[in-house]
Amino acid sequence: MNLYRKESRQRGVTLVFALLALVALTLGSVALIRAVDTGVLALGNLAFKQSGLMAGGRAAEQALTWLAGEVNGSNLYKDIGGDTGYYATSIDTLDATGATVGTANVQAQVDWDSNGCKVYGVPVGVVCIQPSRVIEVGADKVRYVITRMCSAEGPIVMGDGQCARPPIPDVVAGNSKGLSNQAYEPDVPTDEAPATMYRVITRTLGPKGTVTFTETMAHF
Repeated sequence: MNLYRKESRQRGVTLVFALLALVALTLGSVALIRAVDTGVLALGNLAFKQSGLMAGGRAAEQALTWLAGEVNGSNLYKDIGGDTGYYATSIDTLDATGATVGTANVQAQVDWDSNGCKVYGVPVGVVCIQPSRVIEVGADKVRYVITRMCSAEGPIVMGDGQCARPPIPDVVAGNSKGLSNQAYEPDVPTDEAPATMYRVITRTLGPKGTVTFTETMAHF
């Protein structure tokens, strides 16, 4: 009789350990599934970000191609806006990503979503900049804004300091142009207008709501 009771207690202890092992295995399986899901989600987000960067680069190329065709005319002296998304000044208060929304110092916003620069139906920007038309690159939708890096509209005047210039000259006089020992003389007069800097900001909206911004600086 005593032997039977001892064996029953042993079987009861074995069952408890088996249940504990089953709980531990279950928790480990759940943790593994969550880790795999997190890894897949991170890889998916990275893929969408890379796609957004590539789409933004394609749109920036289109913007620069348009600039190259207009740079010798007078269209770039003033704001155009509309489908071009072009503005003749640098708009120093431009907040392209909306980082200042919700703060006490909301800066100029870009109407990326064609809703009048509203957040939850409420206008938030003092100035609402109109970007270019939507450019579809695969499943991504891209819009851009071009700003001429000048403090005021109008033709470029040499020496007025109103427009940003590249750190190196775009025109070097002399037969030895291009040689490694060729020095540039900034005081030598020239009839050519100085190169002007332009900024192209793109915003890509991915198929899963992923938003990617790029900024490109160029001069002509």
